[in-house]
Amino acid sequence: MKLTKPQIEQLKNLISKKGYPEIDVQYEILDHVACKVETMLEENPKLNIGEAFQKVHASFGIFGFSGLEESYKKLIETRLTKYFWQELKSNLLSIKILVPLLLTFCYFQSAYVLEKYFSFGDGGEFLIGLLFLAFVMVWWFYSFGRGFRKYKNYASWRGNQGILMFTYLPLQFMIQGYKYVGNFNLLDPSTLGFWQVFAVLFVFAGLTILTALPGVFTKSLEDTKKLEEVYKLV
Repeated sequence: MKLTKPQIEQLKNLISKKGYPEIDVQYEILDHVACKVETMLEENPKLNIGEAFQKVHASFGIFGFSGLEESYKKLIETRLTKYFWQELKSNLLSIKILVPLLLTFCYFQSAYVLEKYFSFGDGGEFLIGLLFLAFVMVWWFYSFGRGFRKYKNYASWRGNQGILMFTYLPLQFMIQGYKYVGNFNLLDPSTLGFWQVFAVLFVFAGLTILTALPGVFTKSLEDTKKLEEVYKLV
């Protein structure tokens, strides 16, 4: 027999009650459950959909559907990692590399100018770091905030949040790093010691990663939208 749309919706709700709230995880599990439920109902028409579901769930063992959930989330993680390295390589080998280069220069040189000409002291780097952090937050909200709200119950979209951790240390360094390396003039290489060069390279690496993230988020969002279209979700 073929399951009706209300029966499929009932199965999805039962899967959710088992502790799987992400919509795409529910459908991944549903793909494995529906056929078995159909077979059980054909063999024993006296069973209702709930009873058949419980029997199928029991057949997966003590951990239930957790194995299916884990394998699906590993697939998401692998896909995001692939997207990340693709975008990073593309940016490094194209004119897009100028963006993190210019941002790195503006960050350090702005802090130096504030210290030298506006009496901000080492706090200039702290102020510039906060401005960069504010920029990232605004960029995230207006570029992906709506998508995040709409797709927040998808594991394929939640996985994006882990990518943001790549930028945590560089951003923290941009806010607190002035305590350790001070301010210096990039236009005067003689002022650069080992730790100043390290600071410049570290911030440049962080900003390079940051500028690669929009492409990663866009590709991931496209994957989530495709899933939405397949199941005709609203």
